Amino acid sequence: MRTWRVLIVEDEEPARRLLKRYLAQIPDLTVEEAADGAEAMDKLQTQTWDIVLLDIEMPGMDGVSLMHFTQSLPQPPAIIFTTAYAEHAVQAFEGGAVDYLLKPFSADRLKQAIERAQNRMQPSAPTLPPTIDKLAIPRKEGHVILSFSEILGIRVEDRVLHIEVSTGQIYETRAYTLRQLEERLPSPPFLRIARDAIINLDAVREVLPWFSGRYKVMLRTMNTYMCSRDYAPTLLKAVGLKE
Repeated sequence: MRTWRVLIVEDEEPARRLLKRYLAQIPDLTVEEAADGAEAMDKLQTQTWDIVLLDIEMPGMDGVSLMHFTQSLPQPPAIIFTTAYAEHAVQAFEGGAVDYLLKPFSADRLKQAIERAQNRMQPSAPTLPPTIDKLAIPRKEGHVILSFSEILGIRVEDRVLHIEVSTGQIYETRAYTLRQLEERLPSPPFLRIARDAIINLDAVREVLPWFSGRYKVMLRTMNTYMCSRDYAPTLLKAVGLKE
């Protein structure tokens, strides 16, 4: 029997308790919670979810924006809104929400919404894994959506990721860690070359020996990334060079 992973995103603690009590009556669910949009984004980026229960009005990112963000994930979850605001229903359904529950609602009404989400998430036929992935970079207004193929290199400075793309632009974000991106980006062509750097091998123009067993990697944009001594053997093998 399949276990369904459900994430509650709700800033009011009594409402989270009520939802968890209702969900406890439905079999085969594993439930976690997030108290605001930032915590929800972290959980959505680092774990896979089947169903997300979203409030509309929350500190930081609102529920509708978070719904749009989930659509950039490799496996987007089914979205059920749980809110006191009826005026966002049309926007929610246009964005692909499975259901829209107006507070207060009953346990039976929530169960009905969960079953609807489960039916939507059940594949009608075997499906192939997604072959095109994207990365959402939060901005002051909305998100920039990058295809993995656009990304040339990533470096970390003072816990900020600097993501270089094929247009020459560099996006800065704290929304991810380098480890999270290393796990999400396909390898090859992406390769970790240092504790603070990942490169796209398809963008490499030159590999130059440097001091202390390190290598300087120049991309086609002429920007350089330093490969540490520990990662050097992997890099050289990946580009067809001998140590």
